[in-house]
Amino acid sequence: MKIIILGGGSIGSSVAKELSSEENDVVVIDNNKKNLEPLKSIEGIKTVCGNGSSPRTLSQSGLDDESLLLCLTDSEETNLLASIVGKHKFNAGRIVCRLKGSEYTKIAKEITPFVDYFINPEDLITDEINSLLHHPGSLEILDFAEGSIKLVSVRAKTSGLLVGRQIKELKNDLPDYETRIPAIYRNDELIIPNGETVINDGDEVFFIADEKHISDVTRELQKLESKYKNIYIAGAGNIGKSLAKKTNEDFNIKLIEKCEEQSELANEALDNVLVLNADAADKDFLDSESIQDCDVFVAVTHDDESNVLCSLMAKKLGSKKTVTIINNEAYFDLVGKNELDIIISPVQITVSHILKYIRKGTVSNVHKVKKGKAEAIELLIDDRVKNISGKTVGDLDLNENIDIPCIKRDEDILMAHGATEILDNDHLIVFYKNKDDIEDFYNRYK
Repeated sequence: MKIIILGGGSIGSSVAKELSSEENDVVVIDNNKKNLEPLKSIEGIKTVCGNGSSPRTLSQSGLDDESLLLCLTDSEETNLLASIVGKHKFNAGRIVCRLKGSEYTKIAKEITPFVDYFINPEDLITDEINSLLHHPGSLEILDFAEGSIKLVSVRAKTSGLLVGRQIKELKNDLPDYETRIPAIYRNDELIIPNGETVINDGDEVFFIADEKHISDVTRELQKLESKYKNIYIAGAGNIGKSLAKKTNEDFNIKLIEKCEEQSELANEALDNVLVLNADAADKDFLDSESIQDCDVFVAVTHDDESNVLCSLMAKKLGSKKTVTIINNEAYFDLVGKNELDIIISPVQITVSHILKYIRKGTVSNVHKVKKGKAEAIELLIDDRVKNISGKTVGDLDLNENIDIPCIKRDEDILMAHGATEILDNDHLIVFYKNKDDIEDFYNRYK
C-alpha cells in the first residue's frame, strides 16, 4: 500500500516506522528538515520537505487514487486543507485527518465529508486516564469487542493472593467466572505464560476480564486500593480541561495552570472546578495545597520535562499516585519504574488507533503494548481467514510467542482453551510478541 504521511513529528514518525515494517511504501512530508533526517535511513520510507497542504508538495509525494493520506501534523488548518487538496486535486483513495479538540471538530465533517476517519489524540488520552482513575491499581486498560472485553495490566505485589503461586491456581480463587493471563512483563522481557508460570512480586501482569470483574482479578495481584477521591491535574490545555470536565462529578478536582491566561480560560470554561494559577512543580505551593491528601496527581502539560518534574515533586511530597504524559519515548528509560507510577504515551495511543483503522477488515482492533514490545488485536473469523473456522485453539499449534486468550461469540465472552472450537464470525483476541508470528499465523490460515 502507498501511504503518504503529513507530519514527521513524534506521532507521524512513529506511524511511518510502524507502517514501513509492514511492506508499505511510505512517504513522509514535513517542512522541517530536522524531523525528516532520522527517517531517511529507514528502509521503506521516503521523505519530502515542503508544505504538506501544497498541491506541488503532494504531487512530489506521488499521491494518487490508490494512496492512503494520513494528515497528522500539529496544525488542524494544515490537516484539513491537505485533506481538501488531496481529495479534490488527487482523488486520494482514503484520508485520515488529525484534529485537536478545537472548534474545527464541530464543522470538520461538514467541510471535509469525504474524510474517512477523524482522529483526536487528546480525546483518546483523556478517555484512557479517565478509565484508569475509575479502576484503582490498574496501569493500563485496553478495550476490545466494543468495550465488552478489557485487557488490563496490574503490578503484582506480595499483598496479592496469587503472587508466589502458579497461574492455574487462579481458578480456585475465582471459581464463579474465568479470566486469562496472556502476558507478563518481567525484568524488561515480555513473557507469554502458561498455567505452570508463577506470578512474581514486581511482575506487570496483563489479564483479560469483563469490566465488572476487574477489581476481583486485581485483588489476586495486589491489595485493592481505596477508590480515589482527590485528583490534582497539572496543565489546563485541551487534555487538562477535558479531563477535569469529564471527571468533576466523580472526584474532587484541582486544576493547576502556570499560565495566567490559560488559567482564566479554563476557569471560564469549567463549572464547579477549582482552577489554580500556579507552578505545579513548586514545592511551597504543593505543600500549601495539601499534596499529601492527593490520591492521583495527573501531569498533562505540553512539556515532557515539566510533566516529569512536577510528578516527581508531587510523589516526593506525598501524592499517593502519579499519572504522567510523556511524548518523547527517550524519557521512558530515564525514569525508574518506581519513580513514576503510570506513564501515558500519546504516541502509542494514537498509533494504535491509526493502525486499527488501516488494518480494518479481519482486524477490528489493534493495541500496542509496552512500547511496541507486543501487540494485541481483535481478529474477525471470515472468508479471509476461512481455514481457522472449525478448528480448536489447540489445533492451531501456536508457538510460545502467540496466544489466543479470549473469544467473543455473538453476545457471549468465552475464555479460550485448547479444546475451544473456533466458529465463523467469532472475534478472537490475539496477543503476540512480534509480527513474524502473526504473519505466519495469517499465511497458514488465510
